[in-house]
Amino acid sequence: MAALTISPEEVKRLKGLGFLNNKNTDSFSARVITGFGRLSADKLRLLAEAAQSFGDGHVVFTTRLTAEVTGIPYEKIEGFLAFLSENGMVTGGTGNRVRPIVSCKGTTCQYGLIDTFDIAEELHERFYLGYHEVLLPHKFKIAVGGCPNSCVKPDLNDLGIMGWGGGFKIFIGGRWGKKHTIGRPLSEIVSTREKLMSVAEKAILYYKENGLPGERFCETIERIGFETVEKAILG
Repeated sequence: MAALTISPEEVKRLKGLGFLNNKNTDSFSARVITGFGRLSADKLRLLAEAAQSFGDGHVVFTTRLTAEVTGIPYEKIEGFLAFLSENGMVTGGTGNRVRPIVSCKGTTCQYGLIDTFDIAEELHERFYLGYHEVLLPHKFKIAVGGCPNSCVKPDLNDLGIMGWGGGFKIFIGGRWGKKHTIGRPLSEIVSTREKLMSVAEKAILYYKENGLPGERFCETIERIGFETVEKAILG
């Protein structure tokens, strides 16, 4: 691969569109939004075609189940974006906003207690797409797990949802990566879908209004106090 020749400003702009520069090269990995980790066979075929036409022939998946077409030369980015647009797909998944939702396969898993795909789809529509222009103090990650087996690690997300008996156990303030924080469960087991979405929205908006720039939600909670935050988002 060629050495990097484009400007840092252009690299930053492209990152905002979902293109991550492959270090020391002029090629990029493009994050293609899957919704919540589920793709139709048609979309998979189109991604394969895009990888062959614009990238290095490979598609990988992030730990949050976003697809990445790798090895896209800088000069092919516009053509790649046009191809996605023509076929109803988009790049993204970066920046200080609600990130793409991640879900386990609780809908079909024998241990699943909730319809994770359906819940994740609503969260995707309302908070990834619907709040896409809402800037937050930092990234905000949401995970939906079908049961206490915790395969998708809801308690390591800013907002985690876990199937629990006949309802939803909700965790706030988790994170993982360079720093780890175990999220704490709310004291109330939420019993309805409507209340679940209300809690999710209140958590995001509380973080938006009370978080400091560069501060993760766990740090906001620690600074203000768990009980105060819990009361605000359950009230």
